Amino acid sequence: MKECPICKEEIIYSQLGSETFDVTCPRCGNYHITGSALRILGGSSLSDREIGNISGWLTNNPPFEISSYQIEFLKQLETPSFHERADKLLEHLEKETKFAGQFINEEISWLSAGWCINHKELEELIDFLEETERIENANTLGSISLKIRPAGWAHLESLKKINSDKKQGFVAMWFNDEMQPIYKDIISKAIFEAGYTPHRVDQREHNDKIDDEIISQIRKSRFVLADFTGHRGGVYFEAGFAKGLGLEVFWSCREDELDNLHFDIRQYNCITWNMGELEKFKSKITNRIEAVIGSGPG
Repeated sequence: MKECPICKEEIIYSQLGSETFDVTCPRCGNYHITGSALRILGGSSLSDREIGNISGWLTNNPPFEISSYQIEFLKQLETPSFHERADKLLEHLEKETKFAGQFINEEISWLSAGWCINHKELEELIDFLEETERIENANTLGSISLKIRPAGWAHLESLKKINSDKKQGFVAMWFNDEMQPIYKDIISKAIFEAGYTPHRVDQREHNDKIDDEIISQIRKSRFVLADFTGHRGGVYFEAGFAKGLGLEVFWSCREDELDNLHFDIRQYNCITWNMGELEKFKSKITNRIEAVIGSGPG
């Protein structure tokens, strides 16, 4: 394997197991892929839009593992709106910027950061960010070099400000008996270790209607952790409500029920777990929270 099975760029790869490879691609970033998925992709072709979407998805969700059953899901990813893609590109530039005022030279990773199919589409995103005064383009001798302007830094801060002062992490999950120790010993402790306070609405005394209390507590939370084991309708609702508010949602599901996830949820980088590796599950939750929103005030 010398080229990325998605975008065809030259890659660096190593074998993780008998049937799994670790791939580092200049466009798609770091991901894992199984041998069966490689064979399927080798015998099919992707459209430009599919390449742009999959590459963007892989960049946003490292290190995602592409298996044979996930190929169809990846091919049907919805393209984010133009403004959402402009925000993603700006956030990518922020990660590359070491100090305010630094110009960053164009890289092929910008294509995936903006979920672009080609450089013409990337240029449209850059033009928009220039017109809104969020970036400055040096653009000398045909070479694109960008820096984030004060309005860009302000916009980045506004994207991060949703409940940024809150320390509560709302947990949406199945309330049956077998899941009680998973919450008590794993999920709640993982959230505590990330510096936040876990909240599950069934464990709080209140006099309100349960649905009103759920909505109220989600509005007071820094994030929602939604575990879809059991596939309860309430968990889907609570995760969707949080996304609508702009809150960060962390997704998890027991491995044996992953195939039953609703199609709309499969596009997210779900933390999988099994009963034999619960400590690993706890570490994954803590690490994901800290990586995405940082450690909490606790």
